[in-house]
This record gives sequence, structure tokens and C-alpha cells, in this order.
Amino acid sequence: MLSRKLNFIVFAMGSAAILTSGIMLAQAQNRPAPPPASSIVPASTLDGLPHRDISNGIVSAKVYLPGENGFYRGTRFDRAGVVAHATYKGVDYGQYWFSSYSPAVHDYAWLNGQVTVSTASGAAGPSEEFATVGFDEAKKGGKFLKPGVGILKRDTDTYDYVHTYPVLNEGKRGFTATGDSVRLTQDLSDKDTGYGYSYAKTVKLTSGKPQMVIEHVLKNTGTRDLVTSIYCHNFLSLSPGNQNIALTAPFTLVAGKPLAADVAQVSGKTLKYLRPVKEGESVTTAFTGFGDKASDYDFKVVNSKTGFGQRIRADQPLAQINFWSIRTTFSWEPYIAISLKPGETKRWTYTYDYFGPGEG
Repeated sequence: MLSRKLNFIVFAMGSAAILTSGIMLAQAQNRPAPPPASSIVPASTLDGLPHRDISNGIVSAKVYLPGENGFYRGTRFDRAGVVAHATYKGVDYGQYWFSSYSPAVHDYAWLNGQVTVSTASGAAGPSEEFATVGFDEAKKGGKFLKPGVGILKRDTDTYDYVHTYPVLNEGKRGFTATGDSVRLTQDLSDKDTGYGYSYAKTVKLTSGKPQMVIEHVLKNTGTRDLVTSIYCHNFLSLSPGNQNIALTAPFTLVAGKPLAADVAQVSGKTLKYLRPVKEGESVTTAFTGFGDKASDYDFKVVNSKTGFGQRIRADQPLAQINFWSIRTTFSWEPYIAISLKPGETKRWTYTYDYFGPGEG
């Protein structure tokens, strides 16, 4: 039975979205038509896909493995090391923000009070995404690179992050695991484009602390410069509707566009919600105000009612910040710039500290 479920999941997650003109028209008008019932897979089925459970006795989490039956088979996010169900003191910080997924959905859609996601967007948090490399010069039908995924075929006129591009070369992947950590590797070389890299990503729980660390090492092994960026799509779940959620930064937050005045408010270094986000609403904008020091990559998100929260840090300067949230998730998305000449290596680390009432 599990084998049949896995095969169906791989089919659903790996298939390109097949949309009728009626569905596309409805989505264009912000009124998504429901996908065929036969295409919908419950999110709970993801728990059975290949992963390693890690714990330090304080925090536990699921780290998913890439591969044919992998959790994530789209071409948007890094396929290695998607983390879900990071849990501290009984609070799940990484619940699935969707209840089901279907290849017949474009990005995501509200259906009967629940969120159904597409192949590309069906990830948990933390999940990471690299910017494309060489998409414009590839021209239609050519090759481009999506680090963390592989060499892809350009089959659209413009880049579409929710489109699943054909994977031409995913390189060689591997992993090792202990009780409190998972190390995932990808080695890729493509003679046609000149792109190549060696990538290692380690998710580990710090001994004796409510803390998760994600370490990265990326070496350019190709013959061309590797210029990209990466952000972590922190699909954080702390409160339904994000009610009582507040984020604090070490700098004055400057919103790229005004937020709906009755939903969320930016005041100095703090972003907070004024009421629950409703079904179908989104709160989203870019933020600036940060400087060029790594100390600005330091954010605290807390549910002021329960006292549970998370501190998000990195050891690199910020290049950009995007913010997106709907009723089921709070996604603070800090970016790091990457520019590597052949033979060069970049290292960066995210640190997540979990805290409860009176601890933050």
C-alpha cells in the first residue's frame, strides 16, 4: 500500500501542471477552478516519504532526502534538506502550510477552506531557493542552471518560478546521517554550459540547546563564474491566521509598499499583525533598511499570546528581504548574495533558536 502511495505521490509531484484553458482563465481572474479530485494528494502522506528523524532531546525535526521518491520534486526549491515538523516543547514550528497538493494547481489555491499547492510550491520550512543562472542567455530550448536542483531545459519565454522545468542533469547526490544531523551533498558538472559545483548542506541540532543550525559549503567546480543568490523561505507556523505574531529586526524596517492598514503594521523595528489574516488574503512586501553587516541578519518572531517564538540568524550580510504570508504561514525571506569564480568556495550558516514563554 505504501509503495502505491509513493508512486502516486511521485507522479503528482513530478508531473508538470496540466491545466485546461478554463482553469487558466479562472486563475487569471483570481477565481481558481477546483482541480480534479483524482489529482489531489493529502499533505499528511508526505510524512512517509524518505527522510531522517533527528533529535537532540530538546528539539526534533524531519529532514527530507532528495531522490526519485523525494518530498520535493519541483524545480523551484533546493531539493535537498527540506525540513518539516521542527518541534520544541510540543509546538510544531514547521507544520505543512497546505492540506493537500495537486499538479493541476498553479502555485496555490484555497479550496473549501483549505490550501492546495502546486508541485513547485509544495515545500515545508525551512526550504531554500537559489536564483537561476544563465536563463536569459540559454534562449528557449537551451540549458540553464538552478543550483540545488541541476541543469534545466528552458521551455518558457520568461522564467516562471512555479513552472516545473525538465531536469537534464541533476548530478550525483549523497547523504550521511547521525541521530541529530543530516549531511546532504550534490556534485554536478555540465560540459555544454561550463557550469559545475560541489554543494554540501548539513542540518544539525546543537547539543544541549533548543537550536538548529543549517551549514552550507558551495564550491564552483565549473569553468564559468557562478553568480546567484539564495534565500530561505521560512514557512513558519506559530499561530493560525498569524494572530498575535510580531517580528523584530535589528534595524528600522522600511516596507516597499504599504500593508493593509487593518491587517498588519510596521512600526520602527517591528512588524506585527493587528488581526487574523482571512482566507484568500495575503500580506506581502519587500523590506529594506538593513546595512552591509551580517549582524543585520538577526530576526525574532514571536507569538505574543503563547510566548513561543524563533530567532533567525545568519553569518552573512543581507542582499534583499521579501515577506509573504497567508492565513496558514508566516514567511520571512532574507537573501544572501553569491558570486564565485571557478575554484572559489562560499560558506554560510543559518541558526534557528527556539524559545517558549519567558525564554525569549
